[in-house]
Amino acid sequence: MNKLLKNKMTSLCIIIATIMLITSCSDTADEKQYQFPLTVEDIEAVLAEQGIDMYVEDSSTIDETTRGPSMKDTIINITTLRNSDNVMLGVSSQIRNNHRYMNLTWHFPRMLSSEQVDEFFHNELLKHFELAGIFYGNKKELDKELKILLNYYLEGDNYNNNSQWNKRVGNDHLTVKRSINTLSTISMMILPNELYEDYLKSSNDFLKESAMDEGIVIRESSIAEMVKMAAEDDTVKHFEINGHLENIKVNKAAPEKLTNMESRYLVPNKETYLNAKLVDGTGGIDVFLQMTSLNKDELSKERIHNVVVLYNDGEPLYVVRFSTINQ
Repeated sequence: MNKLLKNKMTSLCIIIATIMLITSCSDTADEKQYQFPLTVEDIEAVLAEQGIDMYVEDSSTIDETTRGPSMKDTIINITTLRNSDNVMLGVSSQIRNNHRYMNLTWHFPRMLSSEQVDEFFHNELLKHFELAGIFYGNKKELDKELKILLNYYLEGDNYNNNSQWNKRVGNDHLTVKRSINTLSTISMMILPNELYEDYLKSSNDFLKESAMDEGIVIRESSIAEMVKMAAEDDTVKHFEINGHLENIKVNKAAPEKLTNMESRYLVPNKETYLNAKLVDGTGGIDVFLQMTSLNKDELSKERIHNVVVLYNDGEPLYVVRFSTINQ
């Protein structure tokens, strides 16, 4: 009797061990970490596994380590893919200071028919979105957020509109933009929190350079001075305010001027805006914030806020579109 029980226990242990081994192998396969920057061989292998019919048109690897402290230990691979409908996918993967950083950009040629665009969004885009989690990691959480975004795109053919999506996915920042103004594109950026403040600073520097090229004046100012200037006339104005945000909360009833606008100053958001009070040594003002992947604690720090002043029926609307850490 004891021998029979012992044999049964041995068999049960073997079954359990086998299940654990299979599960472990499955988990390892799901969590495979690809070397960054990505190689053409890895990209082609994943495309085949996903059933994505694209070919590599070009690929190059760039060592940026000589371009100064901000690019220290940075190596980038840029690979361009294309399919039979001439849809192009750019895959930029880099390793910077031992952290991964990835951009995916889809370009849709103007000659695509509406039926071809529908076909891509309904039948292909999910597989393409899954590339993000496969290559970058954090697959489960990225898949979840990108499926939510895809559902938004498919609802009422929202992919025919400009939009922006910002999410914090664990330790990573996910930004997806859909642009149909000049070149029809979807751009996706994923980078860890350790690199995000540097990204915001470089983006803000680029924004200021672009504004200068366009003749847009961004004034370094105070809240009191900004309010005074906003009352003078109803032309769009741009300011940099050194201060902090208080009482940050989601606004589900932003003015139609903000939710249904076409503006080169602000990127339309998939979600609504945040409300907050912007405070400096001269006072405070109620502002709208574009949705961000920074959390409330991070937003509450002393930052340099890029504020656009728009007007709704003659009344100024103060919109924070960018906030960089005050270093």
